[in-house]
Amino acid sequence: MFRRTIVAAAAALCLAAPSAAQQIVIQQRPGSGEAKGEVRVQVNMNFFVTAPTSDTQAAVKAQENARRVLYDSAGKECELLKAVLASECRLESVNVNMNRSYGNQQPEGFNANGSFSFKVTLK
Repeated sequence: MFRRTIVAAAAALCLAAPSAAQQIVIQQRPGSGEAKGEVRVQVNMNFFVTAPTSDTQAAVKAQENARRVLYDSAGKECELLKAVLASECRLESVNVNMNRSYGNQQPEGFNANGSFSFKVTLK
């Protein structure tokens, strides 16, 4: 029981400060029928979470926490876009993937990946 608590705490710590990569692509497609000043913004995020890869409760909880981080990021991205470059913002799609890593070249855990698409009207 004590070991599970330590593993859960370690997983939570990994989620609190994940090493993340983020890619943002802003596209405007001429002639695509979109209103003037509207562009699509694509945001991709990925990070690694150290966690057991078995089907234990700790592994399930760590994956749920990682998905929560990705969904939370998608939910807050419009606030950032509106603060920087958009007058209006709408979330269009969310794609989340989890891939297990069994500890070959890195610690046991999983990669969390998220891709979010937005349509914004530029300021």
